[in-house]
Amino acid sequence: MALTRFIATTFRRLSLIDRPDGDRKLQTESVPLGGGIAVACAVAITLSLASIWGGLAGDPSWNGFYVGLLPAAAVLLLVGVIDDFVGMTGIYKLLGQFLAATLLAVGGAHFEYISLAGVGVELGDMAIPFAIFFCLGAINAFNLIDGSDAFASSVGAVVCLTMGLISLGRGHVAGAALSFAVAGALIGFLRYNWPPAKIYLGDTGSMLIGLVVSYVSISCSIKEQAVVAIAVPVALCAIPIFDAAAALLRRVLTGQSVFAADRGHFHHSLILRGLSVSQAAAVAALLTSVTCAGALASYATNNEAYAILSVFAVFGALASLRVFGHTELSLLLHQVAKRFRSLRKRSSAADQTDQTHHSIQLQGQRAWRDLWQAMCERAPSYDVRGMRMTINIPRLHEHFYASWEDSSAKAGPNEWSIVVPLNYQGVMVGKVSLKGRPSTAGLESMRDVIDFLEPIEQQLASLIEAAPEASSPAPAAVDRKAIAVS
Repeated sequence: MALTRFIATTFRRLSLIDRPDGDRKLQTESVPLGGGIAVACAVAITLSLASIWGGLAGDPSWNGFYVGLLPAAAVLLLVGVIDDFVGMTGIYKLLGQFLAATLLAVGGAHFEYISLAGVGVELGDMAIPFAIFFCLGAINAFNLIDGSDAFASSVGAVVCLTMGLISLGRGHVAGAALSFAVAGALIGFLRYNWPPAKIYLGDTGSMLIGLVVSYVSISCSIKEQAVVAIAVPVALCAIPIFDAAAALLRRVLTGQSVFAADRGHFHHSLILRGLSVSQAAAVAALLTSVTCAGALASYATNNEAYAILSVFAVFGALASLRVFGHTELSLLLHQVAKRFRSLRKRSSAADQTDQTHHSIQLQGQRAWRDLWQAMCERAPSYDVRGMRMTINIPRLHEHFYASWEDSSAKAGPNEWSIVVPLNYQGVMVGKVSLKGRPSTAGLESMRDVIDFLEPIEQQLASLIEAAPEASSPAPAAVDRKAIAVS
């Protein structure tokens, strides 16, 4: 705690702070960065003292720590510091994470054999690639949940405490010492990271948690208990994994970049449903405790059912209560249904003509669906046969996606397509993708497209400036329909 206080004070004096920007960073005042550095230093000091005075340095379980984890952690800390204090594009950040994950896997931290639901697979030559994928997933999962005070640090503390207990049970000294050191550092850090935060964990800290979790999970796995190699780590990291998977689905299925920012994460959903920031962090820690209890039970009994059931219980409760995950599930089901209809039509000799509509309010309450409905009604008269619209305004907690297609109009060599950004006061807030019926009109068809798009931004501005329909946020709504036209 003393180290955290020192770094927070020093970084504030040096203006190494996270400033509000009115868009993604909505805190009321500037907050020092560097929490990840404080956690890393605390862990390093603790492990050094344990090695010197505790006689742990000679244990063979430390071999992978020196060869794999230390170089990987050094790379990841460098990436995190650059991203926190200078800024880094998503692709370069991912490359740095990939390098760290590769160093970890090549250093010996990889699964030889995995099993889930009784089905085992010998990885062989895929052991290192799978370990890299596993490590990247853990790093990014913890990085993505670090969007609210104390969220990643409280979840990370629970996960690391549980990993420490499992490592102790297996006699893995390095895994236990590392897990307890990180858990202790995070618990001490929470004193200053609890809302309202006096210092942020930053990418440096959140990615470090993910790296440690992946290393301990892999290095503590043993072939005789292959269930522990997959079911237990998944249960331990269930909340971060769920959040990362939902974000990936949400962005890919709505045509956005996987690096795009939004406010659809788990912590945002909890806060939008009336919880305070402190309550959201407490709920996340509680749910993580449930899945970690399942992981412990699976380890103790060598039965993966407990880990799997705990994960499904938490995910099922969140989705069925429409707290989180239900909108992403709806998007996924829509895409599956769309593919199925496409395959069915290809195999059918009958000439079917239909229009397919799908819209989903992922966040917010503004009447985007009214704008979309008007666009769908006008589209056929402009020879438009397909449309997609995405609205994403994080600062207003507004996120909307819709698609429309007239599959009676067959695609051809002269079909046109265009993607148009939607701007408000010089800031991109969404985009519209259009594709049109085959035409030989050339530029004339583009003039029609301009006429079609011209009123949209004006209506968009009116919706943004209008107050939401209700003062309290409502759960995301879904509207799907398939209209058969004879």
